[in-house]
Amino acid sequence: MALLDPVRRAKHLVFVAGKRSRRRLKTTKFALATRVFRDAEKVRPYVYRPARHAGTFLADDVTPIGQSAFPERVFVVWTGDNEMSPNRRRNLEAVERRIGLPVELVTPADLDRWLVPGHPLPPAYEHLSLIHRSDYLRGYLMHHHGGAYVDVKEPLGSWRPSHEQMAVDPDAWVTSYRTSDANWIGKLRGPLGRDILVRYRLMFGKSGFMMRSHTPLTAAWMARMDQLLSEREDELARHPGGVFGDDHRYPVSWTDLLGRVLDPLTLKHHEHVRYDDRMLLRFEDYR
Repeated sequence: MALLDPVRRAKHLVFVAGKRSRRRLKTTKFALATRVFRDAEKVRPYVYRPARHAGTFLADDVTPIGQSAFPERVFVVWTGDNEMSPNRRRNLEAVERRIGLPVELVTPADLDRWLVPGHPLPPAYEHLSLIHRSDYLRGYLMHHHGGAYVDVKEPLGSWRPSHEQMAVDPDAWVTSYRTSDANWIGKLRGPLGRDILVRYRLMFGKSGFMMRSHTPLTAAWMARMDQLLSEREDELARHPGGVFGDDHRYPVSWTDLLGRVLDPLTLKHHEHVRYDDRMLLRFEDYR
């Protein structure tokens, strides 16, 4: 066995080197895309063509059932039973102090308050990582209740002016800050992935946004998440996500419920998305 140790170490070093090399190449690719495609929308405004994405989930139109609403409310979601870190607690206090709208903290202890009769959480929810539970719940809350959602991150300013602006624009389904880095998108293959990359500036920030409830966008978001969780329910039961979903057997990747769903839907419904950088958050040292 001792003779095999150097071989194993060598294989491990090769694996690590390859992984780091791939990561560097990916970082370089998206840094270049950020510069090259920054003004793509100014050169040629995007037009969604259904035939181009006929083989994706975008081909299915989901009709919302329920009255659309846009209340003055910001949801903050904490899906674990653990205490928040001092940084997170300070961020929550900053949200409550600065965001300018009533704040609703949703935790496991009071989640039932927000569950709508006839629309329970899917069985696979309990096997999701805490991160993915947050992703699912922000979709659930936006679709069924509407208002705003923010991560436990410090807002740079009040969201009230942004809310007031969206409230008088009935064609606005979403308002958020604009994506400024191509690396923030949900990475997908094929024409859909290429369109999202080239039009990354059309994508909105996922850490904080406002949405009207019961729109075709929120309905399609929920339908897609529920479909994915139904398909992976058995595998999730075998390999649950824990806190971060960092077990390699865990079957839900980082952006499966968020960027890889909302970015395609943004392409389809971009005429109903508004951008407001007054909603930016502080992304440094938030944990």
